[in-house]
Amino acid sequence: MKDLNHYKLLAELFRYPSDDLKTYLGKWIDIIAKYGTELILKLDSFAVHINEKPLSFQQEYYIRTFDVQASCFLDIGYVLYGEDYQRGIFMVNIKKEQLKVSNDCGSELPDHLPNILTLLPKIQDTDLAEELVYSMLIPAIHEMILKFGDGANLYKGLLEILVTIMETDYPDSTYERFDFGVRKETDLFEGSQSGMHIPFDCKM
Repeated sequence: MKDLNHYKLLAELFRYPSDDLKTYLGKWIDIIAKYGTELILKLDSFAVHINEKPLSFQQEYYIRTFDVQASCFLDIGYVLYGEDYQRGIFMVNIKKEQLKVSNDCGSELPDHLPNILTLLPKIQDTDLAEELVYSMLIPAIHEMILKFGDGANLYKGLLEILVTIMETDYPDSTYERFDFGVRKETDLFEGSQSGMHIPFDCKM
């Protein structure tokens, strides 16, 4: 069974800033260094940000990035489906998985990126975890990165770190990637590509 515990710590990169962020820096470095020292350079700017900027500035920066006139959104269902009804189906199924393992989503939605990242190591079905990462999270994060365009944003670099880690953990799969260009009718969470049953019912 693939060890996905590092995603619980990586989730903290994308939470609303608090004074606790600084305590994770060494753990993030340990995780990221295993995937390539060049990724540490992307973390360096964020390290300076949380070590030298006032907490109020960090919080305002986060809000500007993800909430007010957001460059991108952290709710994966919205990134994938927008306002389409299929987002609701995705939300229902993700919520079921969150409740099944008693993953605390706090005040955020169950498809909020940090909540899905903390869910991953708790999923007992390895096929479900693989499909969620390979089919949905990797394409969604690439789409989020594109939303930043050529603009400089610290969280763009963090998303690039995260997707590189995911692509290293899951370099290939029998599952298909979510296609933003062609929203064809595919049983993403019914294992239609491999013949295995995945306990989701979401169609793209």
